[in-house]
Amino acid sequence: GVATRIHSQTMLNACASVLPGFLGGSADLAPSNMTLMKAFGDFQKDTPAERNLRFGVREHGMGAICNGIALYGCGLIPYCATFFIFTDYMRASMRLAALSKVGVLFVMTHDSIGLGEDGPTHQPVEHLASFRTMPNILTYRPADGNETAAAYKVAVENRERPTIIVCSRQGLPNLEKSSISNAEKGAYIAQETNSKPDCIIIATGSEVSDAMAAA
Repeated sequence: GVATRIHSQTMLNACASVLPGFLGGSADLAPSNMTLMKAFGDFQKDTPAERNLRFGVREHGMGAICNGIALYGCGLIPYCATFFIFTDYMRASMRLAALSKVGVLFVMTHDSIGLGEDGPTHQPVEHLASFRTMPNILTYRPADGNETAAAYKVAVENRERPTIIVCSRQGLPNLEKSSISNAEKGAYIAQETNSKPDCIIIATGSEVSDAMAAA
């Protein structure tokens, strides 16, 4: 399977090719977040037409800058990225995005315990639940390529609500019943049983394929 952070990179570059106001970057984690726009260079004072922003290791500042870009308007659609656990450092700017009704894309990777060599210090625990309860912010945790495409579609179309797209580091299989239209609903039935179920398993992101295997 393919990690949803790789699918995210595909979607991000597709957006860049058709949205001239699409710009953004990562908090010094672009190679891990897969958030580099391949057709563009770095935005600098001498290269203002380029669209990759090098924020450095300053997550709160990164979120605040993207909020400012979105509030400026003029067709600009900003995105920013880091590991999901590092939203701890930028929660205030993400909450302000929700309060300010700005359509910033927050691309977060390393969504679970599947982190490779990084270990427990990089494992998000309470983060998903906390953002799902935050008002006026959409939280998408795609399980495959179709769901990742849906997350980007919804995020780009929502100009008055920020969106968090939480992606996996590890490879995931494509789901038989996934589609952009299904994922746009927010939830759908990925596997049905013909018998009366003893329980209903609900999962998102990198846990969906495990839940289906268990079912």
